Amino acid sequence: MKLKTVLRHAAAISLALAITITGIGCGNGGDAAGTDGGNTENTVGDNTDAADKSTPESTDDKKGGVTITVGLKASHVEISNINTYKDAWEKETGNKVDVQAIDDNQFDSLLQTKMSTSGMWDIFIGDTGTQATSYQHEKNLVDLSAEPWVEKLTDTGKEFVTHTDGKVYCFPNGGVNSFGIVYNKDVFEKNGIEVPKTFEEFDAVCDKLKAAGITPLYVSMADAWTVNQIMNGEWPNILSANPDCLEKLNKNEIRWDSLPEFNEMFVRLKSYVDKGYINSDMATAKYEMAQKAFGTGEAAMMYMGDWADPEYAKVAPEAAGRIGMFAAPTKDGSSKLAIAGPGGYYISNQCKNVDAAKDFLNFMAQDDNIKLNLQTRACTSVWKGIEAANLSSTLADTQKYVDDGNTEIHYNQTYVITPSDDANSAFLSVLLGQKTPEDCAKIWSDAVITVGKQLGFDGFK
Repeated sequence: MKLKTVLRHAAAISLALAITITGIGCGNGGDAAGTDGGNTENTVGDNTDAADKSTPESTDDKKGGVTITVGLKASHVEISNINTYKDAWEKETGNKVDVQAIDDNQFDSLLQTKMSTSGMWDIFIGDTGTQATSYQHEKNLVDLSAEPWVEKLTDTGKEFVTHTDGKVYCFPNGGVNSFGIVYNKDVFEKNGIEVPKTFEEFDAVCDKLKAAGITPLYVSMADAWTVNQIMNGEWPNILSANPDCLEKLNKNEIRWDSLPEFNEMFVRLKSYVDKGYINSDMATAKYEMAQKAFGTGEAAMMYMGDWADPEYAKVAPEAAGRIGMFAAPTKDGSSKLAIAGPGGYYISNQCKNVDAAKDFLNFMAQDDNIKLNLQTRACTSVWKGIEAANLSSTLADTQKYVDDGNTEIHYNQTYVITPSDDANSAFLSVLLGQKTPEDCAKIWSDAVITVGKQLGFDGFK
C-alpha cells in the first residue's frame, strides 16, 4: 500500500500532537516513542524566546544578502549537519542562515503556533508520513515538486516525501533505517547456519544453536523498548499478507486481532519461550547485557534495528563488522524489512525569500553534500546512484532489501496511532506467560483503539 493512500485517513490533527513521534531518521539513535533505539535525555536549552523574536525577511546589510531562518529540534542540530551546510552555503552565496534550535519537547507546539499566526521560520526540519499530517501541507508549505533534486530520489525516497495530493513538499534529511532480526555472523558461520527464511527454517536454526549451548534469541525486558522491536520486525510481513489492512486499521474498520498473521505472531513468541529459544533471564536482562551476549557469541539473534553493528561493537569489540540483519521469517519465506524514512526540510509559505530557501535545499542536494550527510549518519541512501561509504554490515544488508524493493514502511509512519504502553505490554505478557497469545493480541487491539477514541480519530469515535 502506498504511503499517500494511508495518509488520507489521518484525522484529528491538533489533538494528535499529544503523541507526535520524533522522526526515526538516521543517526538519532531511535524513536522517541520507545519503539526503535535507546532514548537519551535532551540537554540542549530552550531557545523559544529567541525564535519568536526572529523575522523571516531579515537581511544581512553588510553583504547585501538575505537571511533565512531554519527551525529544528535541538537534538537534530548535530545529526542534520545543518551547521556544516550553513557555513558552506553562506560562503558561496553571501546569504545567511539563522539556525534556531528549539527544545525537543516544545518544538511541535511552537511549530503549530507559528504556522497559525506569524513569524514562521522560512524552513523547518520536520517529520514525514502520518507524523507530518498536522503540517497541513497545501495550506502552509511550498510545493517543491519541480525542484531538480526530486528526480534524483529513488522510488523509496519519493514515496516518503510525496504528500497525498501527489506533490513533494519535503527535502529528505538523510536516508532510511530498517528493523528486523540482527544476527552474529561468526556464530552462524561456525555452526554452518544459513539465514532462515521460513518459520520451519527458523525453528531448525534455533534447535541447532540451542544444542550447541548458544542462546538462539535474546530478549532484554529490563529495557522495554527493545521488546517493542518485535513488532517493528514482524509488522512488514503482517502488512504484506494483508495488503489492504492498513487503510482499514486507520479507519477502525477492522481490529488488529482480526489479522491471522498478527495472532500467529503471539503464538510463535510463546512457542519460542516454551522451546527454550529465549534467554531464561529475559525479565531482568538489560540492553547492555544483550549487546554483550550477542556480540561475544553467547547469543545468536535479536529483534533490533540496523544500528546494531557499531553499537554492539562498543560493548563487544570482536563484533565489529560481524553483525548482520535479515527480515523476520514468514510461512512461505517471502519476508520484508520495515523501513523508517527520514524527516526533512520544509519551506513555509510565509517565507519572504523562497528563492533563497530553495537554493539552500538545492545546495544540500549536490552529490558531494549528500555523500557528506550519509558519511556522518547511520542509514542507507534514498538517492539514485549515491550510497553511504563504509556501510556497516547491518546497513549493507539493509541496502540489499531496499534495492530489491523488499521493504514496507514502518507502522509508526503509516498507522495513525502510536501504540501506548498498554499495547506494548502485550509482548511482555506473552513472553512471561502471564496471558495467553489470544489475550495478548486482544490487549494490543483494545489499547490502540482506546487511544484512537481518546484522540477523536474518524472511525474511532
